[in-house]
Amino acid sequence: MLYFHQEGCPYCYNLVTQVFPEPRVDALMADNYELIELDIWGSRIVTLQDGTELEERQLAAMLKVQYTPTLIFLDETGTPERRVDGYRPPEAFLELVTGLVNGKSALPAAEGVGDQIIDLGMKADRPVAVQLVATDCAACEGFSKEVLSREDTQALLSGYRRLDVNLTENPMVKLPDGTTVAAGQWARELGISYLPAWIFLDSAGKEQFRVDAYVRAFHFNSALQYVASGAYKGQPEFQRYLHDQADQIRKSGNSVDILE
Repeated sequence: MLYFHQEGCPYCYNLVTQVFPEPRVDALMADNYELIELDIWGSRIVTLQDGTELEERQLAAMLKVQYTPTLIFLDETGTPERRVDGYRPPEAFLELVTGLVNGKSALPAAEGVGDQIIDLGMKADRPVAVQLVATDCAACEGFSKEVLSREDTQALLSGYRRLDVNLTENPMVKLPDGTTVAAGQWARELGISYLPAWIFLDSAGKEQFRVDAYVRAFHFNSALQYVASGAYKGQPEFQRYLHDQADQIRKSGNSVDILE
C-alpha cells in the first residue's frame, strides 16, 4: 500500500494516530499489505516495477495525488486495486479494507435499476456538481448537516448546477457523451470508494475535480472555488491551491481551521 502524506497534514496525523493503531485495522493491514510511506513533496527516489526511477513528488504528480492522505492499494504485481483519496474514520477504513481483502465493492448494493434518468449532458452556462449518496448513509447525513447547511457553502454551490444521485435507487445517468448507464455502474467505473462523493464537471461536461473523501468545510468550499473560478487551469495541483488559499486567509487577519 502506498501512503502519500505531507508535513503538517492533520488528516494524516489522525490516520497514523487513530486509524492505523486500531487493533483490527493493524491486524488486517499486517496480514495483507506492506506499507510504503511517501511524501508528496519529497525527493527520495522510488523505483517502479519496470525499473523506472522517480522522485516521490514526481510519482505523486504522475498518480495525480490531490489529497493527503492518499492510499493506493496494489496487488502482488504492482497493479492498483483500489485508491482512497483523503481520510477515513476508523470504522469506515476497516470496512473498506475488509471489503477489499474479501473482494467486496465499497459501494452499496442497488435495488435494481430505477426509472429516473439524470441528464449530465444538458448544456449549462455554469459548472455542474454531482453528489453521489446512498440511502441510510450516515456519512452522507452528517455531511449534509455539518457542511452543506452552512451559508458560505450554499453560496458557493449556487454557482453550480447541482444534481443528486442516490446509488441505492440506482437511476440511469445520461453522460455528457450521450451514453446512458446505471448510476451504480458509473460510480464503479469512476472508482468511487466513499460516500458522499462529489464530481465537478465544467460547463462542457468534462470532469475537472472530485471529492470522494471525508472532508470538512474548508476543503469542500475550497474545491468549489477551485473549479468555479477556473483555478484548476493554471494550478493543476489542488494541494498547492489549498496552501495559497490558506495563506491569503491568514494575510487578511483571519485564522484557518481546516478541520472545521
